Amino acid sequence: MFSVIIPIFNKFPHLDRSVDSVLHQDFKDFELILVDDGSTDGSYEKALSFKDDRIKVFQRDSPGPGGYAARNFGIQKAKYDWVAFLDADDEWQEHHLSTLSGLLAFQPNAQILSTCWLDNFDSEDRQRTFPNAYCKENQARGIHEIGILTFLKSSSKGAPPFWTGALAIKTTLLRSIKGFPEGRCKRGGDVDTWLRAMYFGKLAVWSPLQTVTYHRDSMNMVTKQEKFELGCEAETVKILAKKANNSELEAHLHVFLNARIVSRWLQTLRVGQRPGSLLGKVSWKYLDLKGKILALTSMLPNDFVSQVYRRLKKGKYD
Repeated sequence: MFSVIIPIFNKFPHLDRSVDSVLHQDFKDFELILVDDGSTDGSYEKALSFKDDRIKVFQRDSPGPGGYAARNFGIQKAKYDWVAFLDADDEWQEHHLSTLSGLLAFQPNAQILSTCWLDNFDSEDRQRTFPNAYCKENQARGIHEIGILTFLKSSSKGAPPFWTGALAIKTTLLRSIKGFPEGRCKRGGDVDTWLRAMYFGKLAVWSPLQTVTYHRDSMNMVTKQEKFELGCEAETVKILAKKANNSELEAHLHVFLNARIVSRWLQTLRVGQRPGSLLGKVSWKYLDLKGKILALTSMLPNDFVSQVYRRLKKGKYD
């Protein structure tokens, strides 16, 4: 059975879509925990208006960056063995929870369950929807297990196997790793959580079924608002690399961190902010050629760097 957590901060226009997509699941054994994070647009009142015995609504006094505190609050309230996440502006297909449940029949020892998701870009002139990179590369493999090295390698090349709305994690594992990095960063906390969950949980199972839609053009998205920062993963990788006692794992942790930093730097540049130089932020030893080019050009004016980036083919950091 699943405890489903939706953090809410000023998402009034999207709540019907996200909440209804949970309530209409063909797998009925779940509770839905709605945690309002100090909304001011009527989202809390909207959350209270949903009528279903499986819904529990809570409210925090003030918002926390990335919804990490709200999710942690939900994790502490969860009463079932598995926690599944959905953001308030995204949606599940009706077979999402039943697909996750079916993965346990494939591997009962799994600590993380995940499916394929669709990226949706909705602009004024057109809408584009397509599977995420990991799904496109691995769909033909069918259901399969994922370990820490696969997670790091795939994430480093721009094809992460997990995304918040597509996975569920064992409640005991989430609590043992202290959930999301509340108070530690404003961006990247989801990936930091998956990294720690994979390192200590060791085993995930993935399904190629497309059961979730990630709406990338919704209101109040953190990736469009926050300035560049190294993110939580920088400190986490340092800690895990020391624990690893394995040269291959240690190297891939640093490659993963470089990729995350460069990706976040490019993302900040794309939304029109000035992220500064990459030198001193990345580990030169673990950069590939493209990363080194970006690191060197990052010392130039950001407008020039934007032009250079557009000329590079989209690859692992996009």
